[in-house]
Amino acid sequence: MAWAATPAAGSEPVVSVEIKDGVVHTRAEVVIPASTREVWDVLTDFENLPRYISSVASSKVVLRNGNIWKVAQTGKAGFGPFTFEFQTVRELTLSPFDKFESRLLEGNMKRMISTTRLESDAGATRIRYVAEAEPDTVLPLGLARSSIESGTREHYKEMTREVLRRKALAAAN
Repeated sequence: MAWAATPAAGSEPVVSVEIKDGVVHTRAEVVIPASTREVWDVLTDFENLPRYISSVASSKVVLRNGNIWKVAQTGKAGFGPFTFEFQTVRELTLSPFDKFESRLLEGNMKRMISTTRLESDAGATRIRYVAEAEPDTVLPLGLARSSIESGTREHYKEMTREVLRRKALAAAN
């Protein structure tokens, strides 16, 4: 799956979702007018995620072993007229200010892996997210495609707002 478009700094996140053989392939890209450190600090602030990501009800780092963290999360995602509650425990391998990789250890999905990369881009930071997920559901995934796209887009809009809020707060102090 190729990148659909390249967003400009401060523009809407670009998201594409393909569903093939029961596997959801998601790509998202957004450019945030902030440093990679400012973006990284928000992306990896798992304990506070529920404060600024509306789909996350709880998020807790349950284990830190160097750059390998285990994170437990719960929340809700909308799929058309249906709501899907999720519970996950993921292992994250962090490469500070560059990327983190995530894989599902347990939860109510059959499988999920993702990579989130940060790239410095002319005074801004480009986030590139790629994921493969195999939901454990009887719902027809084809109906969920647009909901997954809009939910992912909203996730990165909320993330962008939080980065910019923190950046403005730091500048005011």
